[in-house]
Amino acid sequence: MGFGELGAKGLEGGRALAKSLDRQVFDDVAWTRSDQESLEQAVKYLSAKKGAAAALQAHHITGDPSALTRCLSTDHMPDLDVQQRVQLAFRGLRRRNIAPWLTRHLNAGGGTRIEIHPVHQEGVEARHRRPLRVRKKNIYRWGPIVQAWAGQNFLELEYQWEWQISDLDSDYRSYAYVSHIGLLG
Repeated sequence: MGFGELGAKGLEGGRALAKSLDRQVFDDVAWTRSDQESLEQAVKYLSAKKGAAAALQAHHITGDPSALTRCLSTDHMPDLDVQQRVQLAFRGLRRRNIAPWLTRHLNAGGGTRIEIHPVHQEGVEARHRRPLRVRKKNIYRWGPIVQAWAGQNFLELEYQWEWQISDLDSDYRSYAYVSHIGLLG
């Protein structure tokens, strides 16, 4: 029987870990940005960093970052598809550039503690529900996880997640799918 057939809701642990790392790197809790502000931030970052031209080309955007800057300065907004591709290029380049710092940060002081929230079981019949609790775990070596996240290699992230949860005692398979993973450090 596969995941979710009885009504449980969640996502693969590796993808949840990637979302948590994305939140740590990209979400600014002090204020929310409009689409225009997010696009301006992405273009500003892309025009200041090495490798931006390659990142833009990888997302089928012709021209260099300075052309995007000129485009934004003229009250002309690129269409939605181009905006999304610029955001993807920005996120990809930012992940690659911040990965070494993020690895050092997460490894500092003996690793970083995570909080693993189990799947939501509201849709599961009572007789099929499992007693799952929020688990806490310290991850000591973030290098392979951050490297897989930076490259958006979800297969490797799943492998790394399975390796991390393998020591959660006999019910570790219950945490292959989760609702959320929080970084506590």
